[in-house]
Amino acid sequence: MNLNLDYSAWWLFLVVFISLSLTYLSYFNKKGFDELPSGIKSAMLISRFLSLFLLGFLLLGVLFNTSNERLEKPIFFVVTDNSKSMLNYKDSTSVLKELNAFRSKLKKDFGNQLLIKEITIGTDVKTDVKIGFNESNSNLEKAFEYINTEYYNRNIGGIAFISDGNFNMGANPIYNAERIKFSPIFSFAVGDSIQKRDHLIRNIFNNNIAFYKNKFPVEIDVASYKLNDEEITVRIELDKKIIATKKVKYSNSDQDFKKLIFNLPAEKIGFQTYTVHLEEVQNEVSLQNNHRNFYVEILDSRNKVLILSDAPHPDLAALQSVLSEDDNIEVEYKTFEAWDKKVNNINLLICHNPSKQFSTELFKLFKNKNIPVLYVLGSKTHKGIYSKLGIQFSNESSNQIDEFQGAINKGFSIFETNEELIESLNYYPPLSGKYGEFSVPNSSSIFMQQRIGPVTKKTPLFFFSSIQGMTYGAIMGEGLWRWKFNEFQRRKSHDVFNLIFAKSVQFLTLRKRGSGLNVIIPKKLNKDEDLVINANFYNDALEPITSPEIIFEITDEKEKKYESQFAVNGNGYQAKLGKMNPGKYTWLAQTKFGNKNYTQKGIFFIEDLDNEKSESVANHSVLKQLSKQSNGKFYNLNKLQSFYEDLSNRKDIKTVSYEEKTTQNLIDIWWYLLITASLLISEWFLKRLYGLN
Repeated sequence: MNLNLDYSAWWLFLVVFISLSLTYLSYFNKKGFDELPSGIKSAMLISRFLSLFLLGFLLLGVLFNTSNERLEKPIFFVVTDNSKSMLNYKDSTSVLKELNAFRSKLKKDFGNQLLIKEITIGTDVKTDVKIGFNESNSNLEKAFEYINTEYYNRNIGGIAFISDGNFNMGANPIYNAERIKFSPIFSFAVGDSIQKRDHLIRNIFNNNIAFYKNKFPVEIDVASYKLNDEEITVRIELDKKIIATKKVKYSNSDQDFKKLIFNLPAEKIGFQTYTVHLEEVQNEVSLQNNHRNFYVEILDSRNKVLILSDAPHPDLAALQSVLSEDDNIEVEYKTFEAWDKKVNNINLLICHNPSKQFSTELFKLFKNKNIPVLYVLGSKTHKGIYSKLGIQFSNESSNQIDEFQGAINKGFSIFETNEELIESLNYYPPLSGKYGEFSVPNSSSIFMQQRIGPVTKKTPLFFFSSIQGMTYGAIMGEGLWRWKFNEFQRRKSHDVFNLIFAKSVQFLTLRKRGSGLNVIIPKKLNKDEDLVINANFYNDALEPITSPEIIFEITDEKEKKYESQFAVNGNGYQAKLGKMNPGKYTWLAQTKFGNKNYTQKGIFFIEDLDNEKSESVANHSVLKQLSKQSNGKFYNLNKLQSFYEDLSNRKDIKTVSYEEKTTQNLIDIWWYLLITASLLISEWFLKRLYGLN
């Protein structure tokens, strides 16, 4: 133990001097003090001096430093691969028996020297040590990540790693194992590492979503063993019909790997189940790994865009040319008079110079249907439309037309802009629009600002906003066709012009989250995963509420129905349905709120995917590398006698001594404060006892 002072030790002399002085002054010429017995006088003087000195000593900021020795036994981890592949080999019947014998002997012979901790690894790390070899995935790297994270800077003596070395999730475990410094890994091998004649689908990579009438890529990894120079056919089926095939010729080596890429047509809307088949070969050790399903949701992404105006205009032809380049957009042009007022399946309206009729009748129609609108507001726009969009001019009586160019608003973030767009706006001719200063709703996102010559105004030229739940974009001028013409003259292309309106249309046609029911359910799940469904309900103010009761119904492929209810979970709902049998399921969620019924439905798949069954050969090379790089050793699980001898002889697995230093402020030491208080109380008691004031 040692002391540290915030101030110089010379201050102690001042504290002593002040304590002596105050003690002397306290009793100098004090009436009745001289008549007291000498022992009582000494006790009073000593109590006063010591209490003052101890209080003054506190003011010097005294710190007590202490150090203690702590011994930590070496932590020895037993990590067991709990995946199904551990039972894929001829010695699988004895694996559990040998493993339990090893665990018992390790605890019996080394339990006093080692702190033994057992974990299992499959999809994730588990510490409850229930070994059943029933995990459907092997993520071996997570075991070493867990040890390194949870026991960082601890005395990790060693790791016993029992596995067949196969992993189908995560990266190679050697990388995370390298981070555990100075800890040997003893690998205990399970299974047969002699490769047999086989080929298998190693991986399938595909997008979960594709678009109707488009093609989507699928990448298939195929591995072969001892199929030298053989040629096989890989086929993909949909609804038991072959939709694509490829010939594969393996190389003249015992092990080969092929990466196949298919571009499949998306010809049916909805969830589709595709099956990949490898052609069977003679004397193949396993046929289970020759077939594998993957799932794709085919969406009808085509958006229908309606263009309305009083009369044809060059701007409309310019906008139509942009939209017609996108195969997922269907464009229709009508005049206000010719249009039949049907809004079914319309995803976006482009309204050029909206007339009085639009301002009074059609505006309400599109607002009620929550259809987004892109307005081009020019010289013939009815004045009533401005106020409906929240655009307030300072001089309403003015009908004067002004011309202005555009400049990108640097704070705009709805979608990305580029240097070519910024540069092109410097050359684009001005648009013609209503003259005057105006304001837009506070929630607006300004894409472009008006520019007159070199001066950029704060007034918007092109902005996005929403009013009463309806999303819209507004261009405060007409003459867009001149932008397109100007760009072609300068660049011999329309790329920038197309970019402006393609991105604007894409933003406006995105499906916005509205009020009502919103169910979040995984599209596909493995049979070993728990199905957890979340839901939210939003009122008209888009506030999440939990008062409505949501009924959830699932129907399997045999038309059997299962009904469940959501439980409230925070601001939303949750239903935990556990593990489901493989297959295709349809679901329906229903609730009622404010005399209105809300429903949502969909489809999900439970996959019968068992990666572990595809492994017919152990990967002992991984285990050997883990042991070699960590100064450990490789063993077979059924031959462990040499391991016990090696473990006993290891000099680097030993108890470590740590010096733990603690610092304590003097004011935090209770007994110091107790002594000071006792001295003060004792002096007070003696003075009261002998009648001193």
